[in-house]
Amino acid sequence: MAYDDVEAELDRHPDVRECAVTTIRASGGRKVLVAYVVSADPALDAQKVRSFLRGPKVRSARIPRAVILVDELPRRPSGKVAHDDLPLPVLPGEARGGKGAAMGDGERVGVLLGVAAAVALLSLLLTDAIWPGSTDVSAVPGPWSGFFRGLYLAESLAFGLGVAFLMFGYPMLDRFDRPRWLTVLAHLAVGWLLASWWPQDNSYRLTGKTDWGSQAALVYGFNVTLMLAAGVLVAFAFARHRDD
Repeated sequence: MAYDDVEAELDRHPDVRECAVTTIRASGGRKVLVAYVVSADPALDAQKVRSFLRGPKVRSARIPRAVILVDELPRRPSGKVAHDDLPLPVLPGEARGGKGAAMGDGERVGVLLGVAAAVALLSLLLTDAIWPGSTDVSAVPGPWSGFFRGLYLAESLAFGLGVAFLMFGYPMLDRFDRPRWLTVLAHLAVGWLLASWWPQDNSYRLTGKTDWGSQAALVYGFNVTLMLAAGVLVAFAFARHRDD
């Protein structure tokens, strides 16, 4: 994968003379994005260089986890940087995935699923306390009662996934490089599309068919907002990249 955009942005830093950005394998086989920098300032602050990259032109997933100062970059006879010959650095703990490291994709998905399962279980336990009688299927003949119980379980699972995605899902959308404001809206939209079914269906089941005020409130609170959320995701799918 090329990181020309990151290198171009690094070249704009006043203390960077040359740079190269590439991935290396850290302990445990984790891939880490690293920037090699030739600088006139031997005391160049790596964290400040990373902060310099945090802007509209470089999305968070493409910001190097470590900045390594070198005297010069290895080059091929053609003059191009020989990325394969860049020295393997000793990475700080945060960059190599030690204590304080940001979560990788696999770790983030694992945490997301764990939180989703916990929230789903909690929602199942709280359903009857919040909406008494909403999930009562005692009058439903089998096997149809089993289908409804499956629905109630699916609602809680979707609620758990929605809450977990709101907590941990933003980096997964940010890598698509859409405008940040649209990425934020898409993040909220995915969370709402998943999480809304649990409160929505339980509320509908206990609301009288001729209770027009409550029915209207539910329609605008859930149905209309779900349509808007779907529209946001369509806009996100067709939006131009942030750097276009």
